[in-house]
Formats: sequence, C-alpha cells, structure tokens
Amino acid sequence: MRLHWRRRSLSHPRRQRVDDAAKTLVLTLVAGALATATTGLSVFAQLNELGPIVGNILVFKRSEVMADWWRVKATIDDRPFATWQGGGAVRTCDLSPSAMVAGGGSLVVEARRMSSPPVYRVHWAGKYTSHGPNNCGTSVDLVVSRSDLMRLADVAGGFDSNFGMPRP
Repeated sequence: MRLHWRRRSLSHPRRQRVDDAAKTLVLTLVAGALATATTGLSVFAQLNELGPIVGNILVFKRSEVMADWWRVKATIDDRPFATWQGGGAVRTCDLSPSAMVAGGGSLVVEARRMSSPPVYRVHWAGKYTSHGPNNCGTSVDLVVSRSDLMRLADVAGGFDSNFGMPRP
C-alpha cells in the first residue's frame, strides 16, 4: 500500500493573514509616530509665538511699597546714534521695577522680532527707569528680550491690550 502525501503550498492562508496583520500594525505605528511628531512641532511653533504682541501696554502705577529686587539691562534703540557710530556702538540702560513703580509710567510694545531668543522694541514713557546714572530717561525706545519683558509684566500686573481703554 502506497501512501501519497499531498504537498502543501508554501503560501498558507493563515501565514498570509499574519503577514497582512503585521504590515497593518507597522503602517499604523509609523502613521501614528508621524502624526505625533507633526502635532508636536506645530504646538512647539505656536508656543514660540506666545508672549507679548504689538500694542500691548505695561502700566506701572505709582506706589511706594516695592523693594528693589532686580534690574533689567535694556538696549537703547537709537538708530541715528548707531548710524553715526558706524553701527557698532550700543548704549544700554537699566530698567528697575521698583523705580518704575515709584515714578509711574508705561511700556508699549511697538515691534517684535521672532529670533532666537525673541526680542521686542518697546517705548518707555514715565518719570524714570532706575535710580542712578543708568536711568533710561523719561521717553525712550528700548530693545528687551521676551523673558525680561515677561518679568516686567509680572511686576506691572500683566499686559493691557485695550490700547488705552480703561480696564473693566
């Protein structure tokens, strides 16, 4: 008696289903990773846009209660002076929150450059920015970093975006 063995085909339906499931799983994981990376980059780009916007105002209301904790070194945005000096000279002055609060005044955000780190051109109008020789004056255009501007905003109680309208 002779037995005949049937030869099985190499492409089993069961093996093909496993291969298809593995491919689907790999493609799903790759698509998920790409979606996560794209979303993360988009959120990171939007976070970089956060911060003060042009037109925001910091109002330093007169008060005598503040202690002198820290100072911000600001660059004076004086284009005629920089042109006269050949573009290389930079003048700086100090922004002392205690002096700004004691004398009163405001900072208006006039422009921003989204560099790394972001910098802002602001206009100061008030009595004085610091006590001593590094006072910026009563009216001056300055360049400050976003982190320094946010620290000043904390002291002033936040930005007023109402463009001169009183707060409710």
